[in-house]
Amino acid sequence: MPTFQYLALDRQGIQRKGLCEAESRAVAYGKLQEQGLLPLQLGLAGGVHIRSLRSWLTPGVWLHRIRLDEAFYSLGMMLQGGGSLAQSLDLLARTSNGHASGFWLQIRDAVEGGQAFSQALQDHPAVIPPVYTAMVHVAEQVGRLGEVLERIARYEEGRREFRERLLTSLGYPLTILVIGLGAVFFLLSRVLPRIADIVTSSAGELSWDTRILLSVGAWMESWGMMLLLGLGGAAWMSVMAYKRRPGWRMRLDRLFWRLPVVQKGVLARFSGLVAFQLQAGIPMVQALESSAQGVGSLFFREKMSQAAREVSTGQPLDEVLSRQGIYPDVFLTSISAGRAAGGLGSFLERLGKLLERETDATLKRFAALVEPALILALGLLVGFLVLAVMGPIFDLTSRVR
Repeated sequence: MPTFQYLALDRQGIQRKGLCEAESRAVAYGKLQEQGLLPLQLGLAGGVHIRSLRSWLTPGVWLHRIRLDEAFYSLGMMLQGGGSLAQSLDLLARTSNGHASGFWLQIRDAVEGGQAFSQALQDHPAVIPPVYTAMVHVAEQVGRLGEVLERIARYEEGRREFRERLLTSLGYPLTILVIGLGAVFFLLSRVLPRIADIVTSSAGELSWDTRILLSVGAWMESWGMMLLLGLGGAAWMSVMAYKRRPGWRMRLDRLFWRLPVVQKGVLARFSGLVAFQLQAGIPMVQALESSAQGVGSLFFREKMSQAAREVSTGQPLDEVLSRQGIYPDVFLTSISAGRAAGGLGSFLERLGKLLERETDATLKRFAALVEPALILALGLLVGFLVLAVMGPIFDLTSRVR
């Protein structure tokens, strides 16, 4: 019997590696799901690719750039227009560019070979989120594939637009900060050492701030690049530790959860995902579990996975979440009202949009406050550097006159 090697997420969002004996890849996938694991990579033992330098140069790494909203919308329109799935996938592949074309050709070949569309998508969790795969599977069973694909496309488009708004809100302040710090680094490591001899030899006794800056400039000239490399290495190691050390990530996510803007952003995405799945016919417990996996906060994943297990025993969702004591009132109230009205999906959909707007507005206000503050702070810093260094030269010029 073949042995498959897997990389999967457990119910707490922690990555697990191991081996699984099964007759086929599909059977192995089912066994892992029965164990509460969400497979990320699955292949014959010794065949699971570990991302190396070479693998970063292969086309598969860039497949995450596929515009799923455009692809699923096109597929949905063609299917509802009477086209077959294989024909629609072939047309989508021929009208796509680059790696996307090869990806959809691979999906088409799998479908023509007898695989279900959801099973073909399931083999590519890095490209197609498991949440979407589950919805496609349900749509195939009830004969509403075209309609559900259009719904996925609309959701993906809204998600992409929200992400772009966030990047736009934060992009300008970050650009100002990077440019300003780069200018300060250049002044300290390149300009200041060039004029240090002039200042020290002709300006007489120097003030304390000038002496400090000249010392900093001399140090930066010798060790500035090492400082940059050290900071870059520390940042990279911190990111890797955050990704690969669940304990540290859990502590940081628990700390970030106290920020209202983080709460709203996480709950906006979660509410939209749950509403999306409930309206497509996904059972409540499965919708909660898969939606929690689609959120970046490990702390939130653990809490929501625990809530899903309690809901599976028959306990009301609003009561379970209320006992956890970490959610804002508007979230709990919306769930209670939706459950009482029998329309939890529609209530969560409206809540998700509300929280998205609030998150967007909060970040825009933050950017509006930070931009002038950064400009002022960097201007004062550069002005201090210039005056501290040029002040002695101005004094010397006035004495000569």
